[in-house]
Amino acid sequence: MAGKFKLQSVLNYRQSLEDQAQQVLTASLQRQKELEGTLTGQQQTLDKADIELKQRQQDGMTIAEIDLYESQIYHCRRTIEDIQQRLQRLERRIEEERKELLHAARERQVLEKLKDKQEAEYQQELSRQERVMLDEISLQNKGKKP
Repeated sequence: MAGKFKLQSVLNYRQSLEDQAQQVLTASLQRQKELEGTLTGQQQTLDKADIELKQRQQDGMTIAEIDLYESQIYHCRRTIEDIQQRLQRLERRIEEERKELLHAARERQVLEKLKDKQEAEYQQELSRQERVMLDEISLQNKGKKP
């Protein structure tokens, strides 16, 4: 475009805001994935401890061993609850970050459309000027014929 877009610096700024919002959302989604993996691991640990306790109870256990298993199970359950709460908070934050990204993208798109419109108007003006010049040349050539 030969005509300079006067709001290019604003468009660049809005693009950078959108890029930042995307990075923040990506980091949160990665954190969510990690927490979900941790939650799955804790649930597997809980299931394993529960199964092991039942098997050992059938074979016979001391009270101390039962207490040890129950303590491990209790700890796993508390950890799972904590992770679930953290995931819920993170999911709310992710939803807000998605809204921020959407807003930033819309703000950038508004300027992109304005830029495109200006470009189209500039091209139309160039075409008009070219037609006028060709018309003038055509009229000059008609006047030169013998």
